[in-house]
Amino acid sequence: MRRLQMKILVVDDDQMMLAAISKKLKDKAYEVSTTTDAVEALKILSDEKIDLVISDVIMPCISGLTFVSMLKNFYFSKVPLILISSYNQDNLILMAHSMGASYFIAKPIDYDHLFLKIREFTSDIN
Repeated sequence: MRRLQMKILVVDDDQMMLAAISKKLKDKAYEVSTTTDAVEALKILSDEKIDLVISDVIMPCISGLTFVSMLKNFYFSKVPLILISSYNQDNLILMAHSMGASYFIAKPIDYDHLFLKIREFTSDIN
């Protein structure tokens, strides 16, 4: 049976950013789970059917880049991951892609651009 709604996991240690992204996604009728750290994100991924992950790069304990590596190498290699960061540097973007990130979006987030990318991933899972 085909699911009608994409489920997105948002990971960001900044509560305000987490709330803002979550609200924008819910306003577009996406199902959203959130967490402030990568360790909890891995637990959510093992407990729920997640179609897409959006994660900040700079986080305490486990950075977004380490999270990408863990996600792609050990756990859920088929789940697309969009990294977001206020550091819009070419070397960071290249590193994120080489580690397995599906896409990179600089902060402040252009939500029209984000939704365009999400729709591309939606067509891949339906």
